[in-house]
Amino acid sequence: MAKVDLLLKNGRVLIDDALLETCVAVEGEKILGVGSESALPPGERVIDLQGKIVIPGLVDTHTHLREPGYTYKEDFTTGTQAAAVGGVTMVIDQPNCEPPTKDLKTFLEKKEIAKRKCIVDFNHLVFPSSNEEVRKVAEAGGIGYKIFMVRGEYPHDPRVSLDDTGLLLERFQAIESTNLPVMVHPCDMAIFTQLERRLRERGRSDYLALSEAYMDELLYSGPVANLIYLQQRTNVKLHIFHTHGVEEIRLIREAKMRGQNVTCQVDPKYFLITKEELERLGPLVIPGGTIPQYRIDAIWKGINEGTIDVIGTDHAPHTKEEMEKARVDAFKAPWGNPQLEHYLSILLTEVNRGTLTLEHLSKICSTNPSKLVGLYPKKGVIAPGSDADLVVIDLKKEDIIKSDRLYTKVQWTPYEGRRVKGVPVMTFVRGEIVAESGEVVGKPGHGKFTPPLSWKGCSA
Repeated sequence: MAKVDLLLKNGRVLIDDALLETCVAVEGEKILGVGSESALPPGERVIDLQGKIVIPGLVDTHTHLREPGYTYKEDFTTGTQAAAVGGVTMVIDQPNCEPPTKDLKTFLEKKEIAKRKCIVDFNHLVFPSSNEEVRKVAEAGGIGYKIFMVRGEYPHDPRVSLDDTGLLLERFQAIESTNLPVMVHPCDMAIFTQLERRLRERGRSDYLALSEAYMDELLYSGPVANLIYLQQRTNVKLHIFHTHGVEEIRLIREAKMRGQNVTCQVDPKYFLITKEELERLGPLVIPGGTIPQYRIDAIWKGINEGTIDVIGTDHAPHTKEEMEKARVDAFKAPWGNPQLEHYLSILLTEVNRGTLTLEHLSKICSTNPSKLVGLYPKKGVIAPGSDADLVVIDLKKEDIIKSDRLYTKVQWTPYEGRRVKGVPVMTFVRGEIVAESGEVVGKPGHGKFTPPLSWKGCSA
């Protein structure tokens, strides 16, 4: 019998909603088969997993890799190295870089840089600057569009912001014809400006004041309701970022019940960062640790019932020096935090606690994101013919997260000192090991530009 390139044996493999004691055979970049060792061809290389678990590689639809323009914070290599050690095998990069990704020209320029530097597979969201550019990006293999309704100081670049309802309707109509998703960061800037003014009048501009304003549910419920109405009129694939309010979740739940094509995401920083970390790390974790428990409970309910479809990292690195400015005037400082390296371990810890099942973790971090961007079943599942994007996890292994062993360029983490139980120990991207035991072994350029399966263009 001819040998396959790789055989993973003696593991427990997550197939749909079941953990099966079975083997995975890999030929080239694809999964050839799943079954008993006797039913599969022998492997040129055999890895004995000794009972460890294999899950599909994570697909992150909300990654800020900062290139081009802000590479002192992160770049395609350092960011995808962080992804690889964190079990993320596909990243969707965001458009707020320099120049912003807002047309075919900037999309293609960014794609060429990323092809030389990425460790894991990738694509980019593009701001829909015009109906014509919407069409051009789709024809070039773009995977979706990103609109910020928030704007102001960087990173909320006004050049990729749109909150005019008439223009939103026009862009939604153009995007609907591409069958690609539009992903929106909702925000009511008029209300945010009023909240900021009132806080400043009281002498408050520190990072806790920013969190108080930015996390006010009123900023999100109105825009989310409006976005849902626009989706109903256009039937565009609407994906809502930053879903963390009780009213937002209710509105989205009801839209789903009506059969609307609406999905949503929550970020780890909203519900997985603790008050203790806020007290120790200050602006590095904002808005983590500031959200009341009733909202965290609503997020968990939304996750477990399926209203919240995706957990995306919003990996948003800034230097410590930039973040420290938020102690003085947070409204003029960038904020956000690195997440790619540790969010899987944080969620596996929740699996061990019983607040989340492993099956649902895989669904919201791999399968659902893959479906959202048109990559399923190429990505997001362990099945014959799918890409061999695999993560081996040790659900029993414990670790303490430390900043002295990071790949993100900013060299800090909002989870500094956090004890976790459950870690990724090996990451495969299309059959090649890119990370093992916390160390990157993949080379820049291994990551491949990956268009949606519906794309009719030439070879990627």
